[in-house]
Amino acid sequence: MSQLVPKENRLRTRSIPYDLTILGIVMIVSGIMDTYLIIANPDYRLPIFGMKLEGPLGWYLNLLFPVIHFIVGYGVLLARRWSYLLFMGFTLYGIISASVNFLRLPPPHNIRTVFLIVSFIVLGYLYVRRRQFKH
Repeated sequence: MSQLVPKENRLRTRSIPYDLTILGIVMIVSGIMDTYLIIANPDYRLPIFGMKLEGPLGWYLNLLFPVIHFIVGYGVLLARRWSYLLFMGFTLYGIISASVNFLRLPPPHNIRTVFLIVSFIVLGYLYVRRRQFKH
């Protein structure tokens, strides 16, 4: 029976690691959650570098983050090199902005602290797994 099955179809290996698949799914779910929070709280403005931008620019920046989450999640699901670079840049931006918010905005900083810790962990993990991103 195994002689009837072509050799290349006998053993299929998964080309995209499970950890990247999970990370891509988490990014897409994060984009969905961000979109819901923006729609549910239209007056909320995300603090960026210690300030909250009002008007159309603030609304645009609020919507930009879910879009980036969706794009990064899609790219990570396909293990594309561009998604690695975008993910690293987006994470570094988040770390810098959250650090400035931590220093400029009043407490409590519980969410910012958790965000910073998780961001550094993800940044290190992605750096270690960078060779899994192709093309």
